[in-house]
Amino acid sequence: MNGTKEKKAVWLKRFLNIGGMVAVTALLTWTYFCNPIDKKNYLFGDFEAVSEALVVGPIVAEHEGMEDPSVYGIGYYHGNTGDTSSYWTDTWSLYRGRTEYLTDDQYENGYGKAGDSLVFSANMYTREYYVPGNVLVFADGTQAEIKEAWEQENHLYVTVDAEGLNEARNGSLMQVHVQDAQGEALPQGSFSEYPSQYGLQGRVFQVLARLFPYESAVTWLHLATAGALAVVITGILWLLNKKYGSLMAVVFGLVFWLSPWVVQFARNLYWVEFTWFLPMLFGLWCSIWPDSRRVRLISCLGVFASVFLKSACGYEFITTVMMGSILFLLADAAVCLTRREWKAFRRILMNIFVIGIAALLGFAAALCMHADIRADGNVLEGLRSIYENNFLERAFGGDPDNFPDSERESLEASVGETLVKYFRFDTHLIVGVGGGAFLWLIGLAAAAVVAGMWLNRRSRAGTEYLRLAYLLLFAFLTSISWFVLGKAHSYIHTHLNFVMWYFGFVQLILYIPIKAVWDGVRKVIKKQAEQV
Repeated sequence: MNGTKEKKAVWLKRFLNIGGMVAVTALLTWTYFCNPIDKKNYLFGDFEAVSEALVVGPIVAEHEGMEDPSVYGIGYYHGNTGDTSSYWTDTWSLYRGRTEYLTDDQYENGYGKAGDSLVFSANMYTREYYVPGNVLVFADGTQAEIKEAWEQENHLYVTVDAEGLNEARNGSLMQVHVQDAQGEALPQGSFSEYPSQYGLQGRVFQVLARLFPYESAVTWLHLATAGALAVVITGILWLLNKKYGSLMAVVFGLVFWLSPWVVQFARNLYWVEFTWFLPMLFGLWCSIWPDSRRVRLISCLGVFASVFLKSACGYEFITTVMMGSILFLLADAAVCLTRREWKAFRRILMNIFVIGIAALLGFAAALCMHADIRADGNVLEGLRSIYENNFLERAFGGDPDNFPDSERESLEASVGETLVKYFRFDTHLIVGVGGGAFLWLIGLAAAAVVAGMWLNRRSRAGTEYLRLAYLLLFAFLTSISWFVLGKAHSYIHTHLNFVMWYFGFVQLILYIPIKAVWDGVRKVIKKQAEQV
């Protein structure tokens, strides 16, 4: 009878654990997909559309009948859409159905009120095909030869040999086709590849998009990407609960749930944020079972695959992503070294070494694959090209004279100047906690771990605070690694790179003071209970 009750209790516990994980995953997916809580995060709807257009570009190109537009997985599609800002929005506007043609005193939806002029977005396609001598064919069949074409403030203006043109009679300019002087139809779009990375996400999403109606494919892909991040974060929270307890899991979960930075990136098809935290998931798993060869092997394979996946989708933040895979192992090793537990230290150090090698191999594999297509099969030449044209521009060591003037300031800036930028949050840390609290929380967390180690120096709790001190230190180094090694990128991408603080550091500066207070309350309660 007792055995039956124990089995039922075990199954009930498993059911509640699985149900809880499903609920957390669903909540995070909803948040990452819809941003229903943080109304101050007003950028969420169109966050990084410029980057996402690179992924949508191949989908649109395929829909428009262009086959294999690029050897790279991502790039911009250009058509005659009338967005009035810059070339990248053509892809975004076309795919989302938000075409906007110029309307002002002289034009209405791109049609000149005089009836013989038109205005389009200036982009690679319109510059190439909307030239004098070519013929525009409107939706109602009207044809008009282009007489003049000139560019001004991201618009391409044309005059034609026709009169009385207007949207009501001739249809939307989005339906215009172009022919050459001999009447041969010209392409309806053009594609410019993006050679700075392999673009694996573009290839994958192009295939997945075929499973959905064209008009709603981006929405479904957003949902899938948000869900993937939610699954990864839920896995991390489960492992944190197993290793450090429920309080840490709850605080980390709240930060991942309520951070405006994590939420903004979550569903973006270019950034595929779930790839950032996959290495951390495998490294954390290895830190829980450091003696298991099976766990070590799977963790190494997982870190290799996930770092490869991240690198093939872009090199941004790669130092922080890779250090995230050994963050918890580093803290464990430091504790063992401090306590002179040599056997455990050597074992954990071996895990750090093999996982670090796996991460480097994953990065190298993606880099070589990129280099192969960068130089048509000559990997060494491709690596040289990537180093000279991408690394030197985005990291450090680049000569400002070799790059556009817009990059000069970032290339000449020092690491110190770059770091200073990232200690001044202009957003809240999480919903309800302003960015101005960042420095205060760092100081409070540092004071709490020092006090915790001192007050509990003769008890097991002292080791817990020692581990937290090392976690805080290594989380800090993990976060700033990209600010340092990706200095030029970080200097000018402050609208993106604050998210690096969320690889454990913001979570810890919130968790440590909360834990200190909670431990103090428990001691008081325990002392009162003993007196009674």
